[in-house]
Amino acid sequence: TAIFFESSGGQSDKTAHLPELRFALGGPGLDTTSIDNAAFALEDKAYFIRKIGTDGYKIGFQPTLKKVVNDRRASIDYESQVKPLLREIIQSEFKKNNQLPISFFPLDSSSIQDTTKLTIVVADPDREWLDTDLAKSEVSQWIRTRGASPRLYPAALIWCFKKQGRELKDKAEVLLAWKQVNKEYADGLLGSEMSSSDIAELRSKLIDSENAVKDEVWASYRYIALYTKKQENHNLRVIDLGQGHSSASVSLSNRIITALKSQELLNDSVGIGYLERYWPQA
Repeated sequence: TAIFFESSGGQSDKTAHLPELRFALGGPGLDTTSIDNAAFALEDKAYFIRKIGTDGYKIGFQPTLKKVVNDRRASIDYESQVKPLLREIIQSEFKKNNQLPISFFPLDSSSIQDTTKLTIVVADPDREWLDTDLAKSEVSQWIRTRGASPRLYPAALIWCFKKQGRELKDKAEVLLAWKQVNKEYADGLLGSEMSSSDIAELRSKLIDSENAVKDEVWASYRYIALYTKKQENHNLRVIDLGQGHSSASVSLSNRIITALKSQELLNDSVGIGYLERYWPQA
């Protein structure tokens, strides 16, 4: 309400600056930083409030880019637009500084090679990790067999699954919406609707949303499953890598290798204790 009245006229500057909002709304016992946070959160969600300068807010009749982006997002199709983009970004992030062979989005167990090389198998973004007997049984079957034949090297496969939730899908939709708005601006379809501040916001939001999708790939693909000889739990050992971030490790494969080493499941060389236990008496 304070922003609306400040924007309605009667002042030389029709903008509600933060000091004015604090003076209008503040009172004994009220933390003025909560007013700043409320104004910031309101501008982030509202379609007709614009940020002016560093501390100003103004209501106008012209919709902001957020409305345009949300309108474009509502028309995005998951199968034909979101899913291909997700697969492309996931492959790009896993291939970056990669140290191991990777098999992406296998359709069935026969499409995964049976080799001695340690191999990361990246599950499709639609295939989330479910901690159920049915899901574990299916993954175990794919690890132990290739088609109808038993695998010779089931322990060479490290499955990597996405956590449950819509975060990755939502951020990909936002990125696609910003890309579509940027294309419309480049084609001259939004020229009359955009101010100079909108153009600057478009460029920064495009970069931010792309980085957000990449970071969410690191955060979402947090479960790895590998073969174990123990019969319980469907011959599977599942490790939660925790919340990840692209700045926290060299690569996604390095993150997986580090987790396996910390669990004493992987070594750079054969340990002396292993040799003593398994060296033939003869």
